[in-house]
Amino acid sequence: MAKDNFLKSPLQEIIAVWPHEGRAAELVCKLKYERSTAVVSALAQAMAALSPQADLVTWIPASPSRRRKRGFDQSELLARAVARRQGVRVKRMLRRTDDLPQTARDRQGRISGPRLVSRGPPLRRQPSILVIDDVTTTGTTLHNAADILRQQGAGAVYGLVATRSTST
Repeated sequence: MAKDNFLKSPLQEIIAVWPHEGRAAELVCKLKYERSTAVVSALAQAMAALSPQADLVTWIPASPSRRRKRGFDQSELLARAVARRQGVRVKRMLRRTDDLPQTARDRQGRISGPRLVSRGPPLRRQPSILVIDDVTTTGTTLHNAADILRQQGAGAVYGLVATRSTST
C-alpha cells in the first residue's frame, strides 16, 4: 500500500492498495480489457479494507467511448462495491467532457489528465468524499477531481485506487 500526502492540495491523500504489477495489475486489466466483472469483489474488498471512512463515495468516470465499448464503467463498479462494504452512499458527482482514454495520451496528456466537470448542484454540509479509480499514474486526475469537488462544497477528499503505476 502506498499513501501520498499533499500539502496545499484539495486532495487529502491517495491510497493505492498495490503497485500496478503482477497479480494486482492482471486483475485490473481483466476488469478493464477482458470485461471480467467477477474480479470487482476481490479488488473492492482490498480497497475497502484500506479506505478512510467518508460521507460519500464517487468515482473517476471512464471516457464515454470506453464505457460504451465495455458496457460498464470499471471505476463505478469498484466505487459501488466499496461503498456497499462501508455502508455509505455512492453518488455520481463527476462528468468527463473528453473522450480520450488516459492510455491513449502521451506523458504530457497524462499529466494534465482528462477534462472533468461537476455533475449536480453544490454540496451542503461539506461532506467528506472518497474518489475511486482503478489505477493512477501521476495522480493528476484525482487531484483535478478533488479540486472540482472542493469547489462544489466538499470537505476532505480522499483518493483510493486499486493500483498505482510505477511509470508515467
